Amino acid sequence: MSRRCLWVLLALLAICMACGQRQEKGADEVKVQTKDYLAKNDSMIYGLACPGCNDSVLVLLPDSGGDPVSYNILNARRNHKIFGRPAIGDKMAVLVDPEHPGELLTAVNLEQLMGTWVYMQMPVMRHVADSARRDSVLKTLTDEERQRFDSIMRSYRVPVEYGYNLKRDFTVSVVGGPPRKTSLDAQTPMEYPPIMRYKEWHVYNGRLVFSYGGMKISNMEGANTELSHDTATLLILRRDTLVLQFADKVQGFKLKPDSLQEE
Repeated sequence: MSRRCLWVLLALLAICMACGQRQEKGADEVKVQTKDYLAKNDSMIYGLACPGCNDSVLVLLPDSGGDPVSYNILNARRNHKIFGRPAIGDKMAVLVDPEHPGELLTAVNLEQLMGTWVYMQMPVMRHVADSARRDSVLKTLTDEERQRFDSIMRSYRVPVEYGYNLKRDFTVSVVGGPPRKTSLDAQTPMEYPPIMRYKEWHVYNGRLVFSYGGMKISNMEGANTELSHDTATLLILRRDTLVLQFADKVQGFKLKPDSLQEE
């Protein structure tokens, strides 16, 4: 296949993507106010780490009042359910083993969760209306033409920083995200996926819950959606590393060096 065919293929991709974009346009959406997230049936105990904490014991001063309580954390540590190393005065959330009240099932250092966590996001292939036609043309390329085509595609694969700032008041602000859209975006074969606009974060029964606001369709009177939540399982929490398992993916984060758990 000639060089001309290669550029015809790229033009075809742009046309198909433009068609797909026109089909996706719908009613305008506007933000609506939602009530704050209120956890129900949360079995976690919240408090401060006290002197006496070590690799086998966590001493907690509960927010509910009373004297500090010592918990055995050996089994939780063996099961990789201790997230973050507690220091005196750190805000903690713990889940007590109901069959053994003196032991913990999990412990989360909320202090170490606070901060700006980021990751590098690669662009993905833009939606193509006629993907079967595209694939058919790609199969007819020679090795040299395919290498040239792959080289063009690689030039678009530039990572961009995405992330979230988890604040002390349990609100969330977005860091980075997709580049600002321009009129030339429809002509490129790649696009950056949207970033979830979370507004709050909470720990609930040992898992991390992110809340985001509902939306209202402007041409549908009263069509408001409730506050929604994404739940993630904590896999790793270290001083500069956070790994979360969402329903559809595992996402790793790095703590920004200039992020020191500021409000």
